[in-house]
Amino acid sequence: KSSLHVTLSALRFRDFVEQSPSTGFYRLGPALEQLSQTYLSSLDIRATLRPAVQRLAEQVDEVCHISVLDGCEILYIEKIESTKAIQPGTRVGGRLPALTTAMGRAMIAHEFPTYRSFRARFEGALIPRTLNAPSDLDEEWKCICDARARGYGVDNQENVEGLVGVAVAVLRGGRAVAAVSVVSLADDCVDVERNVRLIRDALGSVMVPPLHLPEPVARSSIL
Repeated sequence: KSSLHVTLSALRFRDFVEQSPSTGFYRLGPALEQLSQTYLSSLDIRATLRPAVQRLAEQVDEVCHISVLDGCEILYIEKIESTKAIQPGTRVGGRLPALTTAMGRAMIAHEFPTYRSFRARFEGALIPRTLNAPSDLDEEWKCICDARARGYGVDNQENVEGLVGVAVAVLRGGRAVAAVSVVSLADDCVDVERNVRLIRDALGSVMVPPLHLPEPVARSSIL
């Protein structure tokens, strides 16, 4: 009973369950409903993007991911491995803090148009994981503005030492619904522009309105 009470208390703290003040009974909370909606919507976008990402992975022979933005984290909904011996330690269903990742930056760039809105969501969320990672939100915001200006996000060993990621967001009505990334070993002399072009070419085959890909934005128009 004591272990069950601890578990229920933890679930209640995170809004996965609610306790009725009158009866003491538990019911499902709003966080669980939100999680289920995220999961169901991710299934649709995964089914749409996976054929293109499968072809992309075969073409570049690098690990490719599909993820969605969930709060301050990215949630991996697909991973297609390369034929290489060394693979990133990611998995479908796994999560990472969105900041400092290529996919996170690509999506955040279209979800938070101003620094004020960005800071309100991510205050206290930046935890540098490598020496290359930005040390504060101001620096990370510059990387996100760069992602918006270029039309893609880059992670140059800022998430994991030795790995370089490049990602393009998939948009619906201007909002990011997913991102697709190619992850390479830094020692392989990564051609970022080539990987971006291949991602866009692959995704272009499955972009049916209202889905679309971001275009570069003039720096002067970025808030």
